[in-house]
Amino acid sequence: MSVIAVQFFGPGLLAFILTVILMPPYIKWLKKQHIDQQLREEGPKSHAHKAKTPTMGGLCFMASTTLSLVLLPFFPATRTNLTASAIVLAVGLLCGLVGLADDSAKVRQKANKGISASLRLGTETILGALLGLALTLAGPVCLILPQALAQALGLNASSAALLTMADIHNYVTLPVILVIALGAFLTAATTNAVNLHDGMDGLAAGTSTQVFATLAVMLFLVGQPGYATISATVALALLGFLVFNKNPAKIFMGDTGSLFIGGLMAALVLAGGLTLYFVPLSLIYIAEALSVMMQVSYFKLTKPYKPEKPMSLPALVVLKLTKRLPGEGKRLFRMAPLHHHFEAVLQPKGWAESQVVAAFWVVQFVLCILTLTLFETLN
Repeated sequence: MSVIAVQFFGPGLLAFILTVILMPPYIKWLKKQHIDQQLREEGPKSHAHKAKTPTMGGLCFMASTTLSLVLLPFFPATRTNLTASAIVLAVGLLCGLVGLADDSAKVRQKANKGISASLRLGTETILGALLGLALTLAGPVCLILPQALAQALGLNASSAALLTMADIHNYVTLPVILVIALGAFLTAATTNAVNLHDGMDGLAAGTSTQVFATLAVMLFLVGQPGYATISATVALALLGFLVFNKNPAKIFMGDTGSLFIGGLMAALVLAGGLTLYFVPLSLIYIAEALSVMMQVSYFKLTKPYKPEKPMSLPALVVLKLTKRLPGEGKRLFRMAPLHHHFEAVLQPKGWAESQVVAAFWVVQFVLCILTLTLFETLN
């Protein structure tokens, strides 16, 4: 094996091995402690048999990823910007700890409601803002621009703001306030989207493995070996977790895992300047989040309600969206998030849960290839 392969894949291989070795005793311990998945009351009835499946599996691949990445300073190719790499990993871990607090509350209460949604969202937003601030203190944060977009904006290779990464990719340095805003938005949005996506055996683990692997390739190509190694390491750790999380799942990642994945993903995208390319890469997560927002909004707006006093249409819309009104509204989807809609529609046609998950994996694979193609073509 070449030196460069050891440098970039050594921590990932170690993370994979550690996850596979540690998971069986960890599952056994979780069962002994009765740390089980608490199912949503409005969730699919076909998932009832999963009620006793251990959760908090994310803690295991968080630990194996972190332990393996301790080796980063010992690899010459990854010594670039170690401070920023540490910041990226720290944000992922802190988001994972928020998820751990949420999972712990659910286990204690024996219910699917953990810490309040506003507290969790607020914490994620603050962590994202701190991520942006910390990255700017560690060095300039940039946004990779396709050449055509750079030219349309009047930027060129001689512009002071436009630099070259790995001699082929252009990027523009972002102002501090924009980095902080992007950090807050990306972290809150990605953590919640991945959390919503994690609802079927192997679903989030399978798509996230592909996303991190794709990010690793792009980060390597733009001359960010430290970030690329982090991304490749968590991809392989998730692959090890998938051995136990695939259908029928022996363990779930819980909010611990999904928030760690979302937080680390957002941090890598922001630090590596890949925000624009993350849009096509994360289309499944975007669709999942939008499906929930659309379902909730449509349900509220279609509730029959007659105000005591005449109201304008905009005022009525705001009232319905912001107040808990009695009655039942209509549903836009059979069930939300979107993966449950497809499960509900396809199961009567003979589709097993594993087949629905496989279809999502295939879609994510296509998105990964499309994103890599766009990345190479536009730069």
